[in-house]
Amino acid sequence: MIPVPSQLAAGVRVGALMGGYAAQASLGKLRFRNRDERLKFYTENVGKWCRRCLKAMNVETKVIGYKPEIFENKNYLIVGNHLSYVDILVFSSVRPAIFVTSVDMGETKFLGPMAELGGSIFVERRNRAQIGRDLGVMADTLRAGHNVVIFPEGTSSNGAGVLPFKKSLLMSAVDAQKDILPIVIKYTEVDGKPLSPENRDRICWYGDMTFGPHFMGILNTTSLKAELHFLDPIPVTSETTRHGLAEEAHAKISAVYGRPYEE
Repeated sequence: MIPVPSQLAAGVRVGALMGGYAAQASLGKLRFRNRDERLKFYTENVGKWCRRCLKAMNVETKVIGYKPEIFENKNYLIVGNHLSYVDILVFSSVRPAIFVTSVDMGETKFLGPMAELGGSIFVERRNRAQIGRDLGVMADTLRAGHNVVIFPEGTSSNGAGVLPFKKSLLMSAVDAQKDILPIVIKYTEVDGKPLSPENRDRICWYGDMTFGPHFMGILNTTSLKAELHFLDPIPVTSETTRHGLAEEAHAKISAVYGRPYEE
């Protein structure tokens, strides 16, 4: 596919921004030897560059239910639905956080190094024997005061609804005694038209889609509208189970996300 002039112009802008992000993150990696200081720098750096990238990509975000005061003396395991790599830009533009992704994503060209420079935690979903180590890293990160984001669907979807949640990583909140904060991400319009089966692939990234062609398609859009909903926290105690957390979080997120279109 030969890029059109608008794609080339947008690509140059976004490429320059990503280069700036990577350069500053790399300097921070050298500067901060303490892990928690480095993670704090990474997440703040991500937020700054994400806001610029969303503007360059013509993504307009409407934030609903956000209460900054709930973060003043607390941090959370943040749980949301997953539609696209753009989700990370949308959330990070509002609130700094550490994202949890898979080891295989970390091994992906371009996306892996960019995620690493954002402080991402890489979990090994292909080997269940690793789950204890992964939960330990997540719980330690939560105890250190960082917000941690997971997408418990385990993959991104086509936007028709919220997929069932995988439960294991939710135990990190119980281990660290941190409440769950559910969020909902919606893409409501693509080039002025409501999200539908006809245009969903312009923003949703799922199945066997490859990054390059999909990203070039996003660069060719004139406007994308997103919503980021913050829901009420779910209290966590030592008696909380991962099954209960998964059911409650899924119900709350599904109720707000709804079914934006019929397939």
